[in-house]
Amino acid sequence: MTKRQGWMMVESSTRHRRVLLQIDAATHCEETVGAAIDIAARLGGELHGLFIEDADLVTVGDLDFIREFRFSSPVAHQLDRLTLEGQLRAMARSIQRQLERAGSRRKVTVGFRAVRGDLWRLEKETHDDADLVIIESTGRLHSRNYRGQLVTRRGVLAVKCPTLLLKGGQRLAPYVTIICDSVDSVDHGLQAVRALLGAQWKSITLLPFCLTEQEQAEILRIATKLSEASDQATNENDRIHMMDPVNDDGNNVLNILTPDNCVVVMKTGGKFMNNSAQLEPLLTSRHPLFFIQ
Repeated sequence: MTKRQGWMMVESSTRHRRVLLQIDAATHCEETVGAAIDIAARLGGELHGLFIEDADLVTVGDLDFIREFRFSSPVAHQLDRLTLEGQLRAMARSIQRQLERAGSRRKVTVGFRAVRGDLWRLEKETHDDADLVIIESTGRLHSRNYRGQLVTRRGVLAVKCPTLLLKGGQRLAPYVTIICDSVDSVDHGLQAVRALLGAQWKSITLLPFCLTEQEQAEILRIATKLSEASDQATNENDRIHMMDPVNDDGNNVLNILTPDNCVVVMKTGGKFMNNSAQLEPLLTSRHPLFFIQ
């Protein structure tokens, strides 16, 4: 099979066996753990949890002028390093147990490791070896922690494997919209969402973005061929959906995405991601984002 037979490529038997879940102290929702376990179980792969302690948070324990205000008390409390380190260790153990319980129920092999601060960068080999990286986002940009460094246009452009950016507090929706800013983005996007997310054809929508008429015709051909070849495509509602093309600067893409919690798929280095003004509204939205290479 040649590369030119792009629409056939998405039916390949590529196996993704290793899922890396990156977590820190800011948030670690059960929904994110559940989504990671579900994906690893469906792939028949392993899930590795990497808990990253915020080094700056530990450092404030050495500063005498720092105080903590708690909801349960109107009195300011002094922080100390030992207490903060103990709290982070307890949080890491709690997350590890949560992952292991969920993995046991779904028959998924689970690994876990905790690292501090910039030491997570030393896990580069572990990161690059993963078939899928899952990060939970708070929806805030320019944070100083590891997630804030990854969840930026520069960060997502640097990733070397498919990366799923989940928004905390919600389950992963079955609906997927692929931003098609090239024919390759359609080919790669369909392959990734089918193989990694298990998306059904009828749950996939293609959004042509700044394409020529020839490119639009090509992705329509790909979608039609796949729909006709699918056993599910007994009627038009079971086929891949195609939205009207967007030919402006992309600032209104967020407003036309539906449903409002669908997974948005983007190819790194594509036309859409070349402009941070187009990407940042999606980073701060409720949409989970799936970056492919």
